[in-house]
Amino acid sequence: MPESRESSLMLKHFLPYRLVNLAQSVSERFAEVYRSEFNLTTPEWRILVHLAEHDESGNGKRDLVINSAKNNDTAERVEAEDQSERVERTEKSEATNEKNKSIDPTGISAKELTVLASMDKSTVSRAVKVMLDKGYLVKQLDENDKRASVLALTQQGKHLYQTIAPKALAWEADLLDVLSASEYRDLMRIIDKLDNRLV
Repeated sequence: MPESRESSLMLKHFLPYRLVNLAQSVSERFAEVYRSEFNLTTPEWRILVHLAEHDESGNGKRDLVINSAKNNDTAERVEAEDQSERVERTEKSEATNEKNKSIDPTGISAKELTVLASMDKSTVSRAVKVMLDKGYLVKQLDENDKRASVLALTQQGKHLYQTIAPKALAWEADLLDVLSASEYRDLMRIIDKLDNRLV
């Protein structure tokens, strides 16, 4: 632990204050990347990123093509399976006439998103509703718990993420340009240590 430099609290040397200010400045500046061009709020951006990261993490084992339709709000699932299974699945879906027929076992529940994105339930709920209306998300039954539902990105949502991601990385690279490679590694190591300290 570093030696105390003052006997009284000085904000410019008070780490919690400095971190909060820095995080707020970074968040506000970075929001320009997705807000003006893509009309996303910060909660919507966080949800988009967490669902995209989850989808790319290796949990998505099936190839899904989600066709958003505003009029009937349905989706069809295309899987790499034999023809008889595909026909059987299609008939079953049509018979039950469920909204958003496509079932994606790799989706995330709204409750999980509140934890992952560090947002309260009402904020997540409002953002999810907007993203569903825009066609970026689809809500579907959880294969592991038929009483629950999960959220996943539609093709439109995935395309949006793939469009924004390079811009986000470019913005980050520009911000970090003032740091050397070793300074960046030290910074990430320190952040990890502080994160673990608060667990």
